[in-house]
Amino acid sequence: MGSLIIRAGVVFTTLLAGIGATAQTSTGFSRSAANLTLRQNRYLGEVQNSKQQANYTHFAGGLNLEPENPRFLSYKLHAFAEGSFEAREEFYVGMPEAYVENFHPSLRFSVGRKKRTWSRLDELFNFGLWQPQLRWDYLKPEQQGLAGLFIDWNISSNFRLVFFTSQVNIPDQGPQYKLENGQFSSTNRWFQQPHSAVSMFSGTQFASDVPLYFQIDQPSYDSLFLQSSFAIGFDYDSDSGFWSHFNVAYKPRNQIHLGIECTNCGNVGGAAPLEITATIRPKIVKHFVATWETGFDRVDDRGWISLTAELPSSSGFPVSEHFVEAPLDDVLIAGAAYQHYLGAWLGGMPSWLQYSYLRVLPMNVSGKSGPLKREDQVQSSLDRYPIRDLAALDWKLRLSQKAKLRLHWTNRYQYSIPEQGGWLSSQLELNQGSVVWSLGMDVLGSQVNPRSNQAGLFTRYRANDRVFGGVSYVF
Repeated sequence: MGSLIIRAGVVFTTLLAGIGATAQTSTGFSRSAANLTLRQNRYLGEVQNSKQQANYTHFAGGLNLEPENPRFLSYKLHAFAEGSFEAREEFYVGMPEAYVENFHPSLRFSVGRKKRTWSRLDELFNFGLWQPQLRWDYLKPEQQGLAGLFIDWNISSNFRLVFFTSQVNIPDQGPQYKLENGQFSSTNRWFQQPHSAVSMFSGTQFASDVPLYFQIDQPSYDSLFLQSSFAIGFDYDSDSGFWSHFNVAYKPRNQIHLGIECTNCGNVGGAAPLEITATIRPKIVKHFVATWETGFDRVDDRGWISLTAELPSSSGFPVSEHFVEAPLDDVLIAGAAYQHYLGAWLGGMPSWLQYSYLRVLPMNVSGKSGPLKREDQVQSSLDRYPIRDLAALDWKLRLSQKAKLRLHWTNRYQYSIPEQGGWLSSQLELNQGSVVWSLGMDVLGSQVNPRSNQAGLFTRYRANDRVFGGVSYVF
């Protein structure tokens, strides 16, 4: 995919304008609680357009309802909303879970939207393979559940069969954007501006730019939301802590697939018009996804290995020199993680260390190129896998464990081998009963050029280094 499509790309992380995500995932919820949050983000890099800012003050409210001691019928509702004082467009609503289920030890039926762990690797690295995500903030997405009918059958104390089916599809929810006069814009720092011009006669004295405009071929709501899904899983959990899980599904991909048609783009450098319009055609594409994971959970350490295969179906878009689409590649994802308890050290403070690694291995490459391809190609912002070869280190430390004064320090570093750089995140969280204070930072960097085909998540958003702080009240 050429850079022309590309940065238009992230525009369509979702078509659900007005809906998005919140990054407040550690607010001290009890089984039934509500919370109010105030959070300040200070970005240190340059903005992409005049609508984006360096400072954002976010306000949020959340609700988490769950019965303490269910007998016959259980339920859960987790919902929240978040906005920004500086940008009215930055308002998002999310509902990660909303379901009811019978409370039975052997056979459980659940109806609604429910989160479950289909893949530990998928959740650790936030690929969104299995479950859709709230992704208005790419560094802190939140998992949402699939929506439909779940059946959990405990065949024995160690073996469980899981079944899921649905006729409803809810894709990823991402940054707000606007399309005005053929140009995309957004107040969100995680929205990437598309190119607004195509170069003509590059490298000559006649070099010039032809304006590029976009329009959207809006799909029907039925084609977006009325899509069937099927999944089945087998879980084995031994009494000694060893476990092995296998899940397979045929369902819609959580990310909306993009095709872009541009009849006149191929004429650039020849008899080009004074301006060019490209039509974006969003579509839901289904895929087979299968995950096998095995590992162990013990008191002082835990570890697992993971293998996932994703086999997307054809998009059905036409094969034409005027048409390009985001890659639909068969891939194998391999990963592993190991966490161990370091004990009460550094003055009696408990600490945990986790090592993890993943590698995305293409099994075939089916991406198409066409008239939108340019010499200065970059990896598409719509790539299914913005990180492909990555090692990570997580360190968690309890600085205080008093009943009414708990202080946690969480650190994470992810290193992208192709990008020769990564992401460092550090956060302090102080829990004083009903009040939770947080303070932290995110630093991004890489050694590759943004136009390089090695450019990924950390390269594209390295202008989004930030410091942040916030307070939540739980009641």
